[in-house]
Parts: sequence; C-alpha cells; structure tokens
Amino acid sequence: MDLESYRDKIRLAARERAGAPIYNGSPDHAAIIVEELFLSANSHVRLLSGDLNARVYGAPGVVRRAREFLSHSNHDLRILLERETYSPSHPLIEEMAGQRNVKIAVMPQSIRDALKYHFMTADEDCFRFEPEKELHVAVAAFGDRPTTGNLNEIFETIWDLSEQRPVAAFAE
Repeated sequence: MDLESYRDKIRLAARERAGAPIYNGSPDHAAIIVEELFLSANSHVRLLSGDLNARVYGAPGVVRRAREFLSHSNHDLRILLERETYSPSHPLIEEMAGQRNVKIAVMPQSIRDALKYHFMTADEDCFRFEPEKELHVAVAAFGDRPTTGNLNEIFETIWDLSEQRPVAAFAE
C-alpha cells in the first residue's frame, strides 16, 4: 500500500475510533500513526521509547503535529526513555526544548533490561504498540479503551520508578 493510501486509512480509523487494529511494519508507517496520535489527543500523550528514533519521531509531520498538540496549555506530553543516546539536533527534542508542558524521564537499567516493547498512547483510547522494541512492527488502534488503559497503567508504574530530567538538558 502506498503511503498516501496508508495515511487515508489511518485518518479514517482515527475519525471513526472503532478500535479496529491497524498494523504497521515500517518507519514511514509508524510516523504516520504517530502523527495521527498527536492529532487525535485531546489532552495527554504518553510515549515509551528507546531513544526517540529520528526516522519516526523526527519526521517533519510528527514534529509539526507535536508542535500543534503542545500549543495548547492544557495538553501534556510525557516521554519515558530507555537511554539518552540520541543526537542533540533531534528535530522533536529541539521543538520541545522551550515547552513547559513536556516532561521527560529516563527509566532505570533494571526496567530497561526487562522491557521487551515500546508504545505510545493518546488520551485513554488510542495507542501504538511495538511488541518487539528492536523492530518497527506494531499494532495501533483508535478507540480501544481497554488496551490503552492497560498501557497507560504500565506507563504510570514505570514513570514513578524513573528519574525525571529537565527538558532543556536534552536539547543541549
């Protein structure tokens, strides 16, 4: 499926919010889903990632949608990272540097070693889940409250055990 057709499919799923699973297997597809998650979120985005792969999270469309999301003072973005080994010129990190509604934490080594997956949620009913963190293969859904609720609980548990870092420290 070409990228525009895939984008149309994702937009329709986000608009309908029926909870049907959507699969992706490439960084380009992942970026399209991440864009739509930012666009679909009404207040909260949670992201658990290794190091914010720039092919996904640095894509121009993702950065634009993140900027739009963060332009609302009642919106917040929290990011849990496994490690801080990314380029200081990362487009999303640069965009977030001056934002007050962004928080970043780095998880402890013991959790990082045990963690097999990555995910992103938007509010209480939208998610993208990578069951194998080394791959871009993932399943996403818009309108799936039970799965998103479980992922949000996992996120909150890990967040509480992680060390928050100033956002500005990531943009240096």
